[in-house]
Amino acid sequence: MGEPVIRDFKDYSNAYDLLSHLDETNKIDFNAPIDVDKVASVLGIEVNDDYSLTSDTIGTISFQKETPIVKINPFQNLYKPRRRFTLAHEIGHFCLHKNKSENGFTDSIHSMSRTESYWNPVESEANSFAAQLLMPESLILMEGQAIIDNYVSQHNTETIPSQHFIESMADKFEVSSKAMEYRLRNVGILK
Repeated sequence: MGEPVIRDFKDYSNAYDLLSHLDETNKIDFNAPIDVDKVASVLGIEVNDDYSLTSDTIGTISFQKETPIVKINPFQNLYKPRRRFTLAHEIGHFCLHKNKSENGFTDSIHSMSRTESYWNPVESEANSFAAQLLMPESLILMEGQAIIDNYVSQHNTETIPSQHFIESMADKFEVSSKAMEYRLRNVGILK
């Protein structure tokens, strides 16, 4: 038998509320990296690789059936952090926008770009949700402190180079260095 699905699903306006609920009900382990595939499963979202998606499509989510379906273009998501972000983005659409579109969403390189999605509130919200889901602030603070403490201890120094910190955090959370840098700036850890 698979993971029990949340049937009493309520709208989660942010990833923090979703993660808190999943952690409190013991549906996920609240550790880095967040198991985004398990989050999708618990929400009742079916996830499939779809080799027939056009080359400019990164991922889609459809709401036409009882079970929401995420299709991920495996050619555009070979890099594990990219796939994780794509799935988290589609979960964002599910949590935030399922009532705004009967059919769902098709996401391209442009719609998922931070700079280009800035002008599209729906895509920008899904990107922010994805970042919060994959890199929750409380885990960033906890894991970040552990990485700093470890580095300081090993290198007998008082500081850690920012690029080393960003890359170590990205590895821990299984996200790209660019996504981690943006998130660290967003939560005020980097200037």
